[in-house]
Amino acid sequence: MNRTKGAVAAPRVTAMTGLVLAAGVVVQGLFAGGFLGGDHGWFAWHEVLGTALVLPPLVSLVAALVLLRRQPDPPSVLATRVFLLVLVVVVIVTGHAGRGLLAVHIPAAVAVAGIAVRQAAGFVRIPALKRNGSGRAEGWHA
Repeated sequence: MNRTKGAVAAPRVTAMTGLVLAAGVVVQGLFAGGFLGGDHGWFAWHEVLGTALVLPPLVSLVAALVLLRRQPDPPSVLATRVFLLVLVVVVIVTGHAGRGLLAVHIPAAVAVAGIAVRQAAGFVRIPALKRNGSGRAEGWHA
């Protein structure tokens, strides 16, 4: 059993669920713009997708809990998983509450997007860019 101190349980699942959640929040903004612009058909899509977006942080947390004995998350990462799930539930509840809680709903959704992007980017390796003598970056091949 290989335990690396500070390693994240299920890094690929963590990155993928973060990416799915971040993309879902962006799509939610597009749907919201559609129905706030007067086309109320977008509201149903916004509501359905919004409710479904509880799944990525739930899957991420369950994966971490399943692997708790074999590869435990650092406490800060596990706390972030729990906080993200709670925050998504807050976004869903305030969204279903209607216009009265938009002052909570929208900033909480923006926070979810930021945390999800950090989660997606924080646990995958991105090749380092190096400068060659010409001042051009090397490392990513187009």
